[in-house]
Amino acid sequence: MKELRVNSVVANPKKHVATVTRKANWLQSPQRVWLRRVIFQIHLWVGVIVALYCIVIGLSGSALVFKDEIEHITEAQVYRITPVPQTVTLEQAIRAIESRRPGWVASGLMDFGKTSEATTVLMRRKTGAPESNYRMVSFNPYTGAVLLDRMRYDGVLGWISNLHFYLLSGKTGLQISGWMSVGLLLLCISGLVVWWPGVKRWAGAIVLRLHGRKRINWKRLNWDLHSVVGFWSCAALLAVTFTGLYFAFPAATGAITVVATGGSPAKAMAQMEAPDRKPAPSSAPSMTVDQVIAVARRALPENAPPNYLYLPGKPGAPFSATGYYNGSLPYSQLVRISLDPHTGEVLGKADTTQQMLGLRVIQYFFTVHFGSFGGDGWLGIAVKVIWVLVGLVPVLLAVTGLIMYWNRKLKPLWLRLR
Repeated sequence: MKELRVNSVVANPKKHVATVTRKANWLQSPQRVWLRRVIFQIHLWVGVIVALYCIVIGLSGSALVFKDEIEHITEAQVYRITPVPQTVTLEQAIRAIESRRPGWVASGLMDFGKTSEATTVLMRRKTGAPESNYRMVSFNPYTGAVLLDRMRYDGVLGWISNLHFYLLSGKTGLQISGWMSVGLLLLCISGLVVWWPGVKRWAGAIVLRLHGRKRINWKRLNWDLHSVVGFWSCAALLAVTFTGLYFAFPAATGAITVVATGGSPAKAMAQMEAPDRKPAPSSAPSMTVDQVIAVARRALPENAPPNYLYLPGKPGAPFSATGYYNGSLPYSQLVRISLDPHTGEVLGKADTTQQMLGLRVIQYFFTVHFGSFGGDGWLGIAVKVIWVLVGLVPVLLAVTGLIMYWNRKLKPLWLRLR
């Protein structure tokens, strides 16, 4: 048998060498594999298409990482309230705010559980479709005095938020941003394939070196910046891009997450869309905001006090109260209850800590996307600093990639046309 194998190799030496070469190429010399060349072309052209988006989304994302900290400084009157004897109820304060703003109606209330911060009422226009650029009026919960009245996207940080989420174009911009994020995911995955230099050279491909003894070869340095920085940041970029994709395509991204964690999308959808009971018809007057909050405090877990209240837009519709578990990361663990507007009866309850694994993972998408998973203190600041740098990586990769495209494609074409 062994002799027959040797004879077959001797009889067809070229075929044997070709077979060994094909098998070894991905390990030894991946640049010679035709599939890798195809992936390189995909990486190149997708990169050219989304380059501008990478710059815009990277810079705006980095600017928003410390948004909360910046607003605590620039809007200090909202975050530093001295407790005094209460002279108005929340209900009275909301109705007074509505009466001074014709054409606007309160749709939500937030931060009413914080004794040393302002309470904020969210407002929508009485007519027209709901907008993402809602009105926010912050007031002193003890006196009802208005401290700050602004639209969600007012100011520099508001404009940057609108740019980052909606590309300044509403729902259309959100969809465009979603498809661009798909391109970014493709760049991350194809970039890893293109980066792989083979088993003998991989160690040198993860280190940035200044080439040349007398002078720096800037073209090689540009390539190394693109390759090395792309390699080390790939995992973080994948996390940020995938979690950002959820904002544009929640159903598809959520289904992928549920399947990846061993769950069933159908069961996940059933958990998320479990219908609440409808309020019973009643001629009794609706509860005041203060009464609803008191009921919510009793109905919610003690370690998840209410912090957001949805105000119904029509008579007889239920209230909805949301409580966030103490010590949890932003928006990661919460309980939401639906309340009868007349009796305060709990009509429905959803606790994210009791949902399937995939849905619990989705709850952490916001904190991963904006780098707030480090918590408070120095660790949280350090994580956010790293996330600022992660946001700048797409800018660097876009610029270095375009420079390579200019050197390889556009510059020779330009010289030929001159």
